[in-house]
Amino acid sequence: MMHKYLVTVVRTGCMFVKAHNPEEAMEIADHQETRTVSWSDSWDVTDALEDPDAPDAQCITERAF
Repeated sequence: MMHKYLVTVVRTGCMFVKAHNPEEAMEIADHQETRTVSWSDSWDVTDALEDPDAPDAQCITERAF
């Protein structure tokens, strides 16, 4: 029997920030929009939590590659 899972996917991005210190750089970066980030083409899956209420139409059952 198959179960439904909510799988978290994490994608990495970076940006160059000019600031007085690391804390300020983090604060500036934390208040940007997604278009300002240079995103990696890859991602990592970090966890899978069972979710029996997930809609069947949104569930993926096969590998894409």
